[in-house]
Amino acid sequence: MPVSPNEIANINFSAMLGKPLTAVIDAQAAAALSTVDFINEVGLDDLGKVKNVSFIYSKLIDGTNTEVTLTTPLLTIVPIPFMRVAETTIDFNAKISSVSKVETVASHKLDLSAELSLRWSFGRFNFKGSYSYQKKNTYSDESKRSYSMNVRIHAVQDEIPAGMSRVLDMLEESISEV
Repeated sequence: MPVSPNEIANINFSAMLGKPLTAVIDAQAAAALSTVDFINEVGLDDLGKVKNVSFIYSKLIDGTNTEVTLTTPLLTIVPIPFMRVAETTIDFNAKISSVSKVETVASHKLDLSAELSLRWSFGRFNFKGSYSYQKKNTYSDESKRSYSMNVRIHAVQDEIPAGMSRVLDMLEESISEV
């Protein structure tokens, strides 16, 4: 069966190209929710208060070695994951080919022979004949379809959103050294 020249026009490009783009958008949304989950799990306690971490170290104050405690919000010292899809490339290739072959072979064969022989006073006549006809039709049809899709996604660690940057600035002000 030959391939219709309009077959490429019948390909649902909306679905073929839209599905990978929808997957990228879904991945971006999942990355944002992952950031929220990270802040809730790592940076806040069960009551929604900021988790702090304290460091005790020695510091030379007025010539005296003094033990100092530094308290800082945990979110100010750990990297907060902000993933962003920087680039998405979708390559789609379609190759449709059709080969049709019709071959007709006909052959005719006619064999005639005549024989005339005379015997004494009367003659003898023989006639032989044959005819054959052969016809052979061969039909083959081959359709090949090849589709390939390559989706390449490049994700990067994004800059901290402005709101989160302001929150971290406020948290940094709460760092205390005692």
